[in-house]
Amino acid sequence: MPKRRLTFVLAVACLVARLGGSSALAPARAADATLTISQGVDPVTMDPLKRTITPTDNVVNNLFDTLLRRDHDGKLIPWLATSWKRIAPTVWEFKLHHDAKFWNGDPLTSADVKFSIEKIMDSAEASEQTPFVSTVDHVDAPDPYTVRYVTAKPAALIPANPWYVRIVDAKYWKEHGDDIGHSSGYQAEHPMGSGAYIFKSWRKDEQVSLDANPNWWHGRPAVEHVIFKPIPEAAARVAAVRTGETDLITNVPAQYQLQLAAGSKTRLESARSVRVLFIAFNTLKPGPQQNKLVRQAFNYAIDVPAIVGTVLGGRGYPDPTPLPPNFFGFDPNVPFYHHDLAKAKALLAQAGYPDGKGLEMVLNAPIGRYNKDKEVAEAIAGQLSQTGAHVTTRIQEWTTYVNMTSQRALTPMYELGWGSSSYDADNTLVPLFRTGERLSTYSNPQLDKLLNDARFELDPKKRQAIYSKALSLVHDEAPWLFLFQYEDLYATSKRLVWQARGDELIYCDEMKLNG
Repeated sequence: MPKRRLTFVLAVACLVARLGGSSALAPARAADATLTISQGVDPVTMDPLKRTITPTDNVVNNLFDTLLRRDHDGKLIPWLATSWKRIAPTVWEFKLHHDAKFWNGDPLTSADVKFSIEKIMDSAEASEQTPFVSTVDHVDAPDPYTVRYVTAKPAALIPANPWYVRIVDAKYWKEHGDDIGHSSGYQAEHPMGSGAYIFKSWRKDEQVSLDANPNWWHGRPAVEHVIFKPIPEAAARVAAVRTGETDLITNVPAQYQLQLAAGSKTRLESARSVRVLFIAFNTLKPGPQQNKLVRQAFNYAIDVPAIVGTVLGGRGYPDPTPLPPNFFGFDPNVPFYHHDLAKAKALLAQAGYPDGKGLEMVLNAPIGRYNKDKEVAEAIAGQLSQTGAHVTTRIQEWTTYVNMTSQRALTPMYELGWGSSSYDADNTLVPLFRTGERLSTYSNPQLDKLLNDARFELDPKKRQAIYSKALSLVHDEAPWLFLFQYEDLYATSKRLVWQARGDELIYCDEMKLNG
């Protein structure tokens, strides 16, 4: 539809809304066919090979396809790959769908898969996804619809996270190039995918516009137009879904759940998330956070159940480890740091800070990215200050904040969330704790060895035993303040048919609109 006509149609629809819906004019089909989604933050790039940020993934996943996908229960299902299997101890083979094409008509072949993996493997690319492909030695493409991932030695997991890594058009990428090592290159704003939706436009911090791909190999999606419109402030997101300005909002604060669940135009969706929220200590930078006694003391100083109860309204699950309970590698025998202010003060005294005197710390946190992220940080700072230490918060908008995390520039401690769709310890512990990884601000050769051993241990019992040792070590070293696993709350308009997922992913091809 021409832009001028669409503008007129939207204006008519707005007029009808102001009149309370009593006008004889029916809402225009073009407006009805548009779905608006409001996350707390804007995506940071359209380059699918660069970052590992869920709000960005939720846009990019609608533009690009993966070899496999996980269903609502976490089960792997065929996607671009019609079948997959280990054909040798170090070789995984994928057979590709023959009908998949990029929006420009280029066929999607094994050459594109090979290019995508090798692009992430290239250290000059500086991708946050490098840990996902680090077990891969090389990629073979014996024919256009067969691709093989070859590992250096037999690996426990299917290599290269085929349910996460998006496949790009190698020919298009080579023709247009990119700025290696930067997030603002050509591919960051001019994507070329094979996904359910075609990229139309991006007005940063305002909206991303997508149109249904009429030639999608999986069948044209039911929703014609999708707009991702970020709304950082939670109350504003709630108001937007109640008035019909948006159809789906993320990170609903618990205090709004009853009115949204009982709303005449809204409904509430929830799912126990794979995401854990934590406070990381940047132990790579000089400061008190390099002292293990300080880190342990701060863990005893916080009252996680109280924060979950008061700040989250009970919509969370205190977690003593970096892993949710439904992940392979989780160990229920790892103890909590129970709230014990006296013990916290005693540890600080041993560290040279009696009654917290002389200890000054800054807690960095984002606003709008996670549910109650700012409020959680402020509550933690308040609890830590009860030790006598002087703890303040530094709150920043998400785009700046997340770029600083990838540069390890936030210090001495910072709030971050991590959710993995692998349901396996590897995709959490390696990116966040292994020495040298872009998101790791911790280094321990003993832990590195355990994590590397687990990657190549094929016996599940022995592999679990390795992760139990790793989690005990992480608990004792306390490189984090261990917080909680989220229960995700969403609100939707009643015209939207959709079910929330535990992995927080939003696939618009799983949606339809009624009315």
